[in-house]
Amino acid sequence: MSDLERGLIQFYQACLPSLFPGEYTIKVDQTIQEIRPKKPFRNELDFSVAGPRFTLNPGDVYSVYPPVNHSGEFGNTLPQIVFTRRTLPWERTLDGKDPDSKSPCPWLALLVLSASDFKKEGKLPEIQTRKVEALLKPAAQDNCMGPDIKPADLKTYESLSDQCNTIDLPADLFVNIVPQSADLPYLAHVREVNTENKETLSYQSEGSFAVVLANRFPEPTAHNSACLVSLEGFQNHLCGEPKGSNEEANIRLAVLANWKFTCEGENNFKVLMHNLRTGRLCRSVSKDLKEKIVAKDNGANAVGEAFKLGYTALNHNIRNGEKTVSWYRGPLVPLSYNKAETYPFIPSADAALRYNYNTGLLDVSYAAAWQLGRMLALQNNHFAQALYRYRNKGRLKTKSAIRQSPANDTMENNVIQVFKSNQGGLQRLGRSART
Repeated sequence: MSDLERGLIQFYQACLPSLFPGEYTIKVDQTIQEIRPKKPFRNELDFSVAGPRFTLNPGDVYSVYPPVNHSGEFGNTLPQIVFTRRTLPWERTLDGKDPDSKSPCPWLALLVLSASDFKKEGKLPEIQTRKVEALLKPAAQDNCMGPDIKPADLKTYESLSDQCNTIDLPADLFVNIVPQSADLPYLAHVREVNTENKETLSYQSEGSFAVVLANRFPEPTAHNSACLVSLEGFQNHLCGEPKGSNEEANIRLAVLANWKFTCEGENNFKVLMHNLRTGRLCRSVSKDLKEKIVAKDNGANAVGEAFKLGYTALNHNIRNGEKTVSWYRGPLVPLSYNKAETYPFIPSADAALRYNYNTGLLDVSYAAAWQLGRMLALQNNHFAQALYRYRNKGRLKTKSAIRQSPANDTMENNVIQVFKSNQGGLQRLGRSART
């Protein structure tokens, strides 16, 4: 049972098994001094660790989402499958070699398919039951490429005559929907929860579940099919165009689990991203301005070009009391600017104003950015206190240097003499003011 409190959940990147599927040998040496002190008794035991490869035990699947044969607004949800055994997604590797404990990668992927993915056929392909031999070595008339697994690599508990579920996907579709090898580690994780007083306690006392996520959203207003497939043997085809010996048109995959559901509604992430306007964020041009631009008005052309660059005109009150209009552009505009290697010291926001001699207008973009950065920095109490201590220390250091300066006495005497010379004039100014 998990030590977590009820209501909490703990995530883990991966959970590797203690022993990976394969052949192992145990060697035991025992020395008995009274009987054979120099020649120990030896014994060996060969055993195999079995693991799923072409089929999956239905008991290993705890739940799936969206639910089987359900209809609902699942457009904003990535389909997922939950396993009762927390090590299952990492019990094998893509290339069949020893796993990398520092960056574990699952060998399973959850693919989401819909009829729109198969424009020629107009419907989802059927999942067929075939022998393992037909998966590894498809017939020539099938025009398929299977996983790069040699029959000699099969274990003692595996056979070419074993049955497995398969699906044939077009090569171009496989490239578009299959997760890349760099993305696979992010599509599987382990969740640990407290299963006390829950139904799962009877057979899953640990409370740790492995989860595999799909890498694409379901198709809206359509029937979807989720297929858990094995990617073992496809390590060279997870980024780029898959190529076989005869450039096969289809890719044959082993299906370990599958279910169907219906996605309803149009308001989902995929539709919103498809309808997203990707143009530059800028102010729209009015009808009158368009007419002036067509008439080749120089001022209108300058304003139109500024709007295209993301600028907008704002009222600007200058420090001397005058009023004008200045250009302002926000920082989130997709334009390329050369970054200066060194930046001069800017004591105030006005020092960051930019004046355009051609238009006679100021650009307050950098000044606004300077003021905004200053206000955000001073909102941080630690930064504000550190800045105050730094400035106070500088003032004290300057005062101390003035007191210790040899010219300090001369400076004070000069100030006294100036004050005395002006004192008579100040007194006369006071008497005249009273009269």
